[in-house]
Amino acid sequence: MQILLDYNWPGNVRELENAIEHAFVLCEKEHIDMFDLPVEIRQMEYLINPPKLNASGEIKETLRKKMTRESLLEILEDSNWNKAEVARRVGVSRAAIWKYMKKWNIPTAKP
Repeated sequence: MQILLDYNWPGNVRELENAIEHAFVLCEKEHIDMFDLPVEIRQMEYLINPPKLNASGEIKETLRKKMTRESLLEILEDSNWNKAEVARRVGVSRAAIWKYMKKWNIPTAKP
C-alpha cells in the first residue's frame, strides 16, 4: 500500500486503474503483492533523481512552473533523452513532454 501512496501518478486515475488491473491479472494469491504491480511503480525510488543544486547550493526550481525550450533540452541531456524520466523529473506526463518537444521542434532522439 505504501508503494501506491508514494508513487507520483503522472497519468492520474487512468494510470492507477491500469496498475491495479495489471496487478489483478498477475496476482496468483488472495492478496495483491508488490511484485504484481507494474515495474515502473515498484522501482520508482530508483528512477526518481534527487533535486539538483545550482551554483549557490540551492535546489533548482522544477520545470513545471515555467518550462522553456532550453530547460527541457537540459533535462533531456541529463536523462540521456529518456522521455519517461524527463516526465518524472518535471512532474508531467510523457505526452506533455512529447507535446513540448513538438512545439519547440526538438528531435525525439538524441541528435
